[in-house]
Formats: sequence, structure tokens, C-alpha cells
Amino acid sequence: MESFLREQLNCLNFLWDKIWPPSSNVRNGSNGRGSVSTPPISFISIADIVTALYSFDARSKDELTIEQGEELYTLRDEGDYLLVRKLTGSMESGLVPKSYVAQSSLPGGHYSIQERWYFEVANRNDAERLLLSPPNAHGSFLVRPSDSTPGHYSLSVRNENKVSHFRISVSAKGEFYIQNERFFATIEELIGFYKVNWKLIKSPLFQVCVWVVHQKDQWERPRSEFKLIKQLGAGNFGEVWEGFWNDKDKVAIKTFKQDNINESDFKKEVDALKNLCHRNLIQLYAVCSVGGPIYIVTELMSKGSLQQFLRGDEGPHLTDPKFMHIISQVADGMAYLENKHLVHRDLAARNVLVGEELVCKIADFGLARLLKDDFYLVQSNKNIPVKWTAPEAMTHQKYSTKSDVWSYGIVVYEVFMLGQQPYQGMLNREVFIKVTSGYRLPKPDRCSTDIYTLMLECWQEKPNQRPSFYEIVEKLTAIQRNIR
Repeated sequence: MESFLREQLNCLNFLWDKIWPPSSNVRNGSNGRGSVSTPPISFISIADIVTALYSFDARSKDELTIEQGEELYTLRDEGDYLLVRKLTGSMESGLVPKSYVAQSSLPGGHYSIQERWYFEVANRNDAERLLLSPPNAHGSFLVRPSDSTPGHYSLSVRNENKVSHFRISVSAKGEFYIQNERFFATIEELIGFYKVNWKLIKSPLFQVCVWVVHQKDQWERPRSEFKLIKQLGAGNFGEVWEGFWNDKDKVAIKTFKQDNINESDFKKEVDALKNLCHRNLIQLYAVCSVGGPIYIVTELMSKGSLQQFLRGDEGPHLTDPKFMHIISQVADGMAYLENKHLVHRDLAARNVLVGEELVCKIADFGLARLLKDDFYLVQSNKNIPVKWTAPEAMTHQKYSTKSDVWSYGIVVYEVFMLGQQPYQGMLNREVFIKVTSGYRLPKPDRCSTDIYTLMLECWQEKPNQRPSFYEIVEKLTAIQRNIR
């Protein structure tokens, strides 16, 4: 509660300081990892706050003892662990297992759930794979974001050897329900009711789903399990195919020639993909890296790239709410990457994929890099997508989440221009000269003044003057309220 009030109402910090006096003896313990300082409470982002799902007793001096329900500030990602600091009391820091905490929801009108049964799985197929995997059994259940109705949720329950899905709808009064005659103030109350009265939905809610943590060798699959069916695209990196996994599941398969792959870079990219799970990011399924060609297997999106979709038959019929839905999903996915300290470096409509019900997911992390500091310095400007690239990346090869923000502004322009290439008719050299001289793309006819103002904020010359993706999500939420 303290961190929430200080974050949202920092103008009343004098009052919060009286209720929760700031500690004068904040420790800067390094645990052998170097000193990591915590920002003042009023500047801590909710995106960096995690809540303890279970109590955990430290087993060594590097670990931190935490209590269930305690709020913690994330200092650094350490693989299977997080380096966190307590927000109250002695404010000591240490390592805790990732599986023992849950990240706070991003703002944007989304209902915040901090329960063990809530999972940010990408779609219903992932929920089914999870529930049908051991040690889950009959009666295992989870709640997830609906992949067909944005803003709603779904209850997924294992019933013997199949999984049943129930949409959790929201009434006009903001109440949650599965059956029209039973309404609940919170999803927690709804789940509590159906755990007792599960016969009403003929699916028992006996135990919370257990997240199966993939070991590295489990991601590696034999190439014989996959069959290439139809080529979807090709580029400098290799080819993209529609295919089948074990003659059953449709998947997308990216093929790479080993000669074109830097082994250490490839391992870093794939390890980053393994740790990403968000409804607006393409989900990694498997890797074939023994022998060649190398396969990266991901979920398949039925409507192709956002660029193709906008240029197709459905593009001209999109309404303002649907335009907002598209750009909001891209912002949500990028805010997640921002919080993971990942930079995409090639965000464009061609690298966003579209599925049923206008679900959009960011793809092509072929240029993504884990940021050790605040930016990633590349050694060559070869193959830079100039028309989507921020000035500092073009001139000094400095990529950061703020250069991704610039690219996001270009994606918004592409959306409202129905997939038309930005800087139409200009050569890359001309674009470089004009942009570094202060030129900015004009307002699209379909675009509101509020959205164009946001685009111009994304295109500020100085990176630190551009909004974060966290702030972009907030701004889009406010604009959406006005549209409604």
C-alpha cells in the first residue's frame, strides 16, 4: 500500500513520510555483486515491484528471507533468481527465486491480480500445454488473460485428459461473471465460489496449476519432429516457414544457416526468448541447434505481419477503437521488454504479427540484445533499417529502449497509414539528412491530434525527453477513455 500511494500520489509525500517515516539507515549491501542503490520511493515504478507469492527462508548469505504478500523492489535479473530489496523496515537486499514472486501489472486499465493461480500465458494453447504437463493432474486450474476478448480473462481447468476454458466476462457495473446469474466484485471471489461449487461448471478446481520450468535441454528438440509446409518469407538471416510439430500443431519455423550465426550471440538470443512470456510477444516453443539448418520454432499467427494485414482487405475497414487496440497491444509488449531491460532494435509493422480477433504480437528478436547498461553499442551500421531508426542509433550506433520508443512512433504512423512505408519516395540518405535536421513525418488523416502528439513525443531529438513505454501505456489508456 505504501509504495502504491507514494507512486500514484507523490504530491502528498509529506503525508506519507509522517505515516511511514523514511529509514535513515538504508543499507547498500552488495552481496559480492557490487552496490546497487534503490531509487527514492516516490520514483519507484510499479513495473519494478514484485509481490511474494510464498514465504522463503534464506539458505545462504546471498539470499533474502521474505514473507508471503511482502512487496519487493527488483534491482536486477539474475537468471532463475531476482536480486530484490525490501521496501520497508531495514530494506535489506538479496536473492529470491523468480518462482516465489509475481510482477505487478502494468497500468492501463487492466485488473491487477496477485494470486498463484494467475498466469500471463500467451494463449489458450500454452495454457493447455501447461495444464496437461506433469505434475498437473485432473482438477488443476489457472486464470489467464483472454486471447480472444481483450480486457477480459479466462479460467482454464484440466478435466481428466482435456482442458475446458471459461470466459470471465465483465458486466456494465464492473462485476465479473462466468454464468449470467452469478456476479462477483473480484475475480478472487469468483474463483473462491467455483472452487466450492465447481459442479455448476462441471469442472473441478482442486489445485492451482504448477508452472513447469523448462530445463535448457528440454527446449532442444530433434529436427525430425518438425515438417516444413509453406515458405512465408525470407531475408538475410534465413527463411520463415509454416510447419507442423509432430504432424499435429501448426507452428512457425525460422531457419538459419550455421555459417550466418555467431554461436555466442545465438545462445544469448535464444536464452532471452526462453525467459519471455507475455500475451503480446511471440512465444518460443522449441529450438533445433544440433546440426543444420538451425530451427527456432514459435507460435504461428494466422494473419501474417501487421504490415500485410493493414495493406489487405481488412485494413480500410478498421475503426478508431481497433486502431487503438493495435497500437496499445504493441505498447504493452514493448513495456514488458523495457521492464526486462531488452532492446528490440528492429521494431516495425513488418515485425508485428496478427492473429484471430486482432491479437497482435511482437516478433523477430533477431536483432534484440540484453542490455548490460542503458544502451547497446553496435560495431557496424550494416543493414540498419534507417526509416525506423532513431537519430542517435544512426549517427552513434547507440541503441536503447528510448530508440525503440522512436521506432514505436513510426509503427503508429504505419498503422494509421494502413501499412504505407514511412517517408514515402525518399531514399535512406535523404531520410537521414532530413530527420537529423529536425524533419518529422506529418499527421496521418485517420490519426487524432492526441495520437499525433504522442508520436511527436516519441520522436524527440534527445532520448531522455521521449516517454518510456510504461508512460506510453498510461497515455494510451487516457486517450482510449476519451474515445469511449
